[in-house]
Amino acid sequence: MGQEKITMTRKELWRYNVMLKHIHGLMTVRETANELGLSTRQVFRLKKRILEEGETGIIHKNRGRKPAH
Repeated sequence: MGQEKITMTRKELWRYNVMLKHIHGLMTVRETANELGLSTRQVFRLKKRILEEGETGIIHKNRGRKPAH
């Protein structure tokens, strides 16, 4: 199987840009969590995924999969 190009939705692009502000020190964890409607723990997890995987870390992992039911 070849690698498919997965594009980001507007919401994912917005989330990525907010997370970049946090990663570059322009926003605190609490500010980022409030902006995204997430807990601070989720912000730390999302930050880790972005730092490891790049911008594809923001994309939902279930995208493109066949539903279980």
